[in-house]
Amino acid sequence: MGAYWVQFIFVASIILLMNMIAGFGVCTVLKMNMTPASCELTGAALISTYCEFTVVPMVLLKAPFNVVAVIIMSGYLFFVGFGIVSFYRSYRNNIDIGMKPDRGSLIMGILLYAMVIGITIFVIYKSLTLQHVDEDDTRFVVNAMDMIENNTVFLTNPARGNEILTWYGELLKDVVSPYSVFPATIAYFTGMKAVTAFHSVMPIILLVIISCLYYELAERFFRGRRDYKSLFVVFVWLVNIFGYYSVYGQETFMMTRLWQGKSIVAAIGVPAMIMLLLDVYNNSTDRTTYILLFMTNASMCFFSGMGIILMLIMTACYGLVYAIDQKNYRILLYLAVTCIPNVFCYIIHLGLRFWILR
Repeated sequence: MGAYWVQFIFVASIILLMNMIAGFGVCTVLKMNMTPASCELTGAALISTYCEFTVVPMVLLKAPFNVVAVIIMSGYLFFVGFGIVSFYRSYRNNIDIGMKPDRGSLIMGILLYAMVIGITIFVIYKSLTLQHVDEDDTRFVVNAMDMIENNTVFLTNPARGNEILTWYGELLKDVVSPYSVFPATIAYFTGMKAVTAFHSVMPIILLVIISCLYYELAERFFRGRRDYKSLFVVFVWLVNIFGYYSVYGQETFMMTRLWQGKSIVAAIGVPAMIMLLLDVYNNSTDRTTYILLFMTNASMCFFSGMGIILMLIMTACYGLVYAIDQKNYRILLYLAVTCIPNVFCYIIHLGLRFWILR
């Protein structure tokens, strides 16, 4: 049992480290303010965007799963390699890759960071021990298991196990939101079971990403105050921990079945979109923000069909309100470009439905 815990914690830690290194490369190119949290978030968005743009065409072409897995891992290693090269160049050029020390005593800062790390570990533990599984969860896991066993991608009926020639029902959504491929790839290269990748590895990765997201969101309200930002993260986690007001609430989904696509959209996609739209409000001419918005939209398309629609609605509504309020209609064009992944995914989904149901 102890070896089991060590295995999936080690795998999750390696993936988080790879995300951070890949994110460092992106932050270097975009000349962003680099912190461990921002690098982790940017790296995760980069990998998810890459998966969306590469896996969807491979699914439509009905490529074997082992080919898809190799493409995902090759891209992962390429981005990590680029991040290592960027880090080495930054080190040689003596570029400051961290934030300047903020106000507040060192001891208090250490205590607050310890609180953030401690509550994140507690949430991870509770997420691993309070898991909820149902038919919807089974579909995700069975899809991943079928990929490894049958070497196909979404061409196995998850209810009966028989091979199918085309997609129908719930599998139609998976074609444009092929999230199950990522945990399946983890299982394929590590030798662990797909159910372990879903229920044990993914919650650790996602909850650490959420903590980083809360910290970066706090930066928009308490710029330069690490003490306030740490307290913000702790407070938001406490709200989530004691937020069990409905089985369909975002807090419940986050704590009990975060590995599902719609839970990721609610727990990560919505706060990330709010954070980036705040950046647009504060500086509507910063192109880096629009690049990050584009990556966020593409990432949420990868995780869930709900992300395709919800991210598009949030971006469009904000853009319309901002354009009318500021008399700046050019921003509508910029925000429309960030929604290109959503539009294409929706068109593909409608095309498949029309083709299959005709």
